Amino acid sequence: MKTGALIIASGDYGEEYRDNEGIPLFLPMYPLDGTTVIKGEIAKLRKAGVSPIVVLAGCHSETLKLHLSHNNVIFLEDEAYREHSFEETLAIGLTGCAPLMERVLVLPVEYPACADSTIKALLAAEKSAVPTYDGQEGWPRSMILSGTEMDPTEKINFETGSRFLPTEDPGVTYSLQEEGGVERVTRYLKARWNAATLHFKTKLVISKEEDFFGPGVYHLLQYIDETGSIQAAAAKMNMSYSKGWKMINKVEKELGFRFLNRCNGGKNGGSSTITPEGRLFMERYHAMLEDMKRITRGFFEVYFGEFQ
Repeated sequence: MKTGALIIASGDYGEEYRDNEGIPLFLPMYPLDGTTVIKGEIAKLRKAGVSPIVVLAGCHSETLKLHLSHNNVIFLEDEAYREHSFEETLAIGLTGCAPLMERVLVLPVEYPACADSTIKALLAAEKSAVPTYDGQEGWPRSMILSGTEMDPTEKINFETGSRFLPTEDPGVTYSLQEEGGVERVTRYLKARWNAATLHFKTKLVISKEEDFFGPGVYHLLQYIDETGSIQAAAAKMNMSYSKGWKMINKVEKELGFRFLNRCNGGKNGGSSTITPEGRLFMERYHAMLEDMKRITRGFFEVYFGEFQ
């Protein structure tokens, strides 16, 4: 049975999702697990052998198409997405999928956290299936297509002719749009990161004639910002106070501006705070590192995905 997928990504999803510099982001393009929400979903489906993958767009459709221009997906569009219920939007997607596949895995884009084992179980099911965890229904859902056009005004009932598929996978119920959803999904994905799975590390080091700014000094400055103390920050990193000072002095010398405001003395000893110039540099460092991770994650999937 030819099985494809339908990712529903037509909603506007509000403005609560932002990038490293506070710029509003469209939820499908929100950074997650080293890539973006929708690219991670596509990679997971493709890894399971699901093809073709159809994306139903609506809000910011041209931006989304550009974002996925090299991901070999088929686009459908719900131009009246603001007026449609979920069932009506789904019917449009299923109508577009029917000529392309016999069975479809339907995935609203805000549910990115299912396990590979759940997808395999859905693919092994002979009938339409709805995954559940602890009695709660989840996503993606498998649906056998009849090949006939769907009525967009008809309420689609996944339970009719479907079987419930109990799983040990809480991720099927995790939505990014629920309160605390981003944190819950992030923890879930991190917990499922198997040490036996190939992965890569991205490190950003800034240099002139010598290296002077990298993960070590960045984390030291983070701890200084948190504690207000170089001594406490150095202790958190299991390094000597003098080594911490040496690292910071080298950065300030190379860049030509202060990273710390020092306040000596007092009954509690000295204190230190990050200067505006130092904070800006740290924010730029972190933003570039996150962008590098997202970009290299895509290359990693291209070159090493088959070894996973």
